[in-house]
Amino acid sequence: MTGRLKTQLKRPGKTHLLQKPKITKSGGLTPHFFKKRMKKVFILFLLIVLAPFSLSSSQEILDRIIAVVGDKIILESELDFQLQLFTAQMGKRLTNQKELDKLKKDLLNQMINDKLILIQAEKDTLLNVTSSEVDQALESHLSQIKSQFPSDEAFRHELEAEGLTEKELRKRYKEQAKNELLMNKLISSRLSRVSVSSNEVKGFFEQYQDSIPEQPESANLSHILLQIKTSENSLDSLKKKAEHILAQAKAGEDFADLAKRYSDDPTKERGGDLGFFQKGDLLPEFEKEIFSLNPGEIKVIETSLGYHIVLLEEKRGETVHARHILLKAEPSRDDTNLVKQTADSLYNLLVAGQDFAELAKKFSDDEESKKMGGDLGWYPVEQLPEGLRIAVRNLSVGEISRPTLSEYGWHILKVKDKREKRKLNLDQDWDLIKDMAKRRKTSQKVEEWVSKLREEFYVEVRL
Repeated sequence: MTGRLKTQLKRPGKTHLLQKPKITKSGGLTPHFFKKRMKKVFILFLLIVLAPFSLSSSQEILDRIIAVVGDKIILESELDFQLQLFTAQMGKRLTNQKELDKLKKDLLNQMINDKLILIQAEKDTLLNVTSSEVDQALESHLSQIKSQFPSDEAFRHELEAEGLTEKELRKRYKEQAKNELLMNKLISSRLSRVSVSSNEVKGFFEQYQDSIPEQPESANLSHILLQIKTSENSLDSLKKKAEHILAQAKAGEDFADLAKRYSDDPTKERGGDLGFFQKGDLLPEFEKEIFSLNPGEIKVIETSLGYHIVLLEEKRGETVHARHILLKAEPSRDDTNLVKQTADSLYNLLVAGQDFAELAKKFSDDEESKKMGGDLGWYPVEQLPEGLRIAVRNLSVGEISRPTLSEYGWHILKVKDKREKRKLNLDQDWDLIKDMAKRRKTSQKVEEWVSKLREEFYVEVRL
């Protein structure tokens, strides 16, 4: 079975990858949404997690050791994969050989440093990482990674490009999560006493003020989000369409041709072919029905994705081979307009003087921000989705926007405050500049420490 289908129908715990994005603590327009989305943290996550596993088992590629660090090794395939993901993050591919060689050297140097810190962390008997900490880190990272994508489908495609399912990602990340926790605990213990004086903050600002980024144009926002859901009428229409396709298949029409014509799944290009899979690979509701069929049987199955017309091709022990035609359950234009009417009603109540926070707590579908009366905190205006960005720029402090549509639903925004784009200064931004100075000093301390580790442990570079 291909990575594409495993990530389409697989069951990652309580949710699946192609559900509509939930407006919860792990996604939607929560207080961290815009920042995470623009930073593309998922690339960094994949850099850490997937590098040792970048080659599929079906590939015959000769690998070689390019560095030895103590009793650990670094493979060329790991460095190549780090390079691929770094260039993907930057959005361009280097063609200049000198620049490419320098980048590879820098990446390898960082990988060596990480190995040195890990070796030191493993030697420290005072450091302990529990299984519950590893599990918590795993869930946190996966939740974070999903929130970087505009949709679950985009996340699925990224995994698919690496030939992975979420189940495999979890399994592979556990050991790496433990290593990360060990290294972080060691670094934290070493650097807990790092502090910066007032003179150091002033000296840092004087030295770097020309290169310190400007304070971007930003806004302090609250919102009410009304998520657009598929109505019962739309689901009924979809079910009737599924039954019509089922009748065509049972009447003898070629299933693969029907899949190419009707399916909303990428497998349509292969005639809906799912390949062989076993229990535990797919959504529970899909498995329950498909494993009860006999070869040659065709049936309509409803899942959280929509309606599937499935054909069981073959059974081999605990595995089955099937095809499917997916009709995705997506909101119709009428569904969108119906939610818009509700949003308009709420907007009119707000204009008439109703309390924004109270209405947010009662009606908003953003489960995290609604608890705080719709509060989203401060956001750089440039990082807002286009429709919301335009709405915010047209509002003055204290004003409320008309319902504005995004991929997550209809939003009513309130601008509580605004800041113009400006250069940082010590009077207004002391705490922020102090934090920058501390991070700079911390970085220098880490570099000094790692240099000493390089003298203590055996390091051989073979690149």
